[in-house]
Amino acid sequence: MKVLKLADEVYKRHWRGCKDGMGLLNNAEDVCKRLGNDVEIREVNERRIDDLVLGLEDDNKAAGTINKRLAALSKMLRFAYRRGYIERMPVIERKKEPQGRMRWLSEEEEYRMLGKFHAMGKPFIADFCKILIDTGMRTGELFKLRGRDVDISGVNFQRMIHLWETKNGKSRSIPVTNRVYEILCRYKTSNDALLFTFKQHTLNRAWKQMKTELGMDDDKEFIPHCLRHTCASRLVQRGVDIRVVQEWLGHSSIQTTMRYAKIAPKNLADARDVLEA
Repeated sequence: MKVLKLADEVYKRHWRGCKDGMGLLNNAEDVCKRLGNDVEIREVNERRIDDLVLGLEDDNKAAGTINKRLAALSKMLRFAYRRGYIERMPVIERKKEPQGRMRWLSEEEEYRMLGKFHAMGKPFIADFCKILIDTGMRTGELFKLRGRDVDISGVNFQRMIHLWETKNGKSRSIPVTNRVYEILCRYKTSNDALLFTFKQHTLNRAWKQMKTELGMDDDKEFIPHCLRHTCASRLVQRGVDIRVVQEWLGHSSIQTTMRYAKIAPKNLADARDVLEA
């Protein structure tokens, strides 16, 4: 079987209907193009895979991008192996991805950011950001939130946001702070209505304008996703157990959450004080 036909089979069997099905198919098609669309899948061995990686590197593709291509190829090869199209699975070595800097907001930066959105006449963007900071939700999760997902009928500890469509496919619930509760009371209109009706491009434009007016254009990590980092870093720095933070953020792996453990100097100081005692 030729690699391009295999990619189509994998798409129809596994990727069609998935959240990022077309993105997965695009990665697979790029792999097929680089290997040669008419190449037989049984001819794809470690040498060809090495050449594929070298070609991607020559095109200045980042390690994360290369790994996405390799993940698509791995899925195709596993599919082919299970169906008897190939007799063995070639070894695929992933690229090591740099963790990069985790950017989060100080309280002063948060104050300036929210104030600027109000000055721009976009208080709804400020409200959107407050919810992201206090819940750690991804922007896509908040955009999908409907009235039926918001339970604010009880007292403080019973007020919850329920997320059913998440990045890893696992639902989770997040308790709300007082300021998020106040925002939800203003925005929740009905069970079927979206909490926020503006689109991602509106947020992107407003964010870009805010960055420019605050003189922060050179800060490449200052993007909406850093509000999720802000929530996580504040939880960790204020002594919340790392496994609770994992559940709060909805991380599948504790290793993802452990990145935040490195930014808790107070916890390290407390450990030192135990030894001093």
